Amino acid sequence: MDMLAEVALCGWVFVLVGCCFFFIARKESDRIVQLWRRVLPPLTLLSLLAMSPALAKVAGRHWGEWGHLKAVLRDYAPRVRAFSSRADGALSEEEYARAKAWLLAQPVTFRFETEPEPVRIRLMRTVPPYLGVDFGQGQNAVFDPVTMLCVYSD
Repeated sequence: MDMLAEVALCGWVFVLVGCCFFFIARKESDRIVQLWRRVLPPLTLLSLLAMSPALAKVAGRHWGEWGHLKAVLRDYAPRVRAFSSRADGALSEEEYARAKAWLLAQPVTFRFETEPEPVRIRLMRTVPPYLGVDFGQGQNAVFDPVTMLCVYSD
């Protein structure tokens, strides 16, 4: 979903920039320019409407239940980073094991209305962002704690 939204946004930016340059460069009004001026706004609106569910889902990760998840990820990320002795924040195997044991000692779970099981926060990576969300049944995801974009899922 996130990749689809990113590709669509990049596509819109490239198309709009290209069209602006096209319209500026073409002084005379011929049939092609008139056609593009009539077709481009409805197509842009149609593509925006088609992508609105994906954009709403990504944007919705900053409020409500997802806002709570974001707060938990932002709260626990520096605590996990404190286990690292390296400047880049990457965890060695020993540091990863200690951070994982620390997180298991104080499990963080909460429920989403749309999920049948409570989701768990667990350590998934040795580099930031470290924490991931275990949705159960083998569904895991890692979100950037600032943008809430999904950087990994399986």
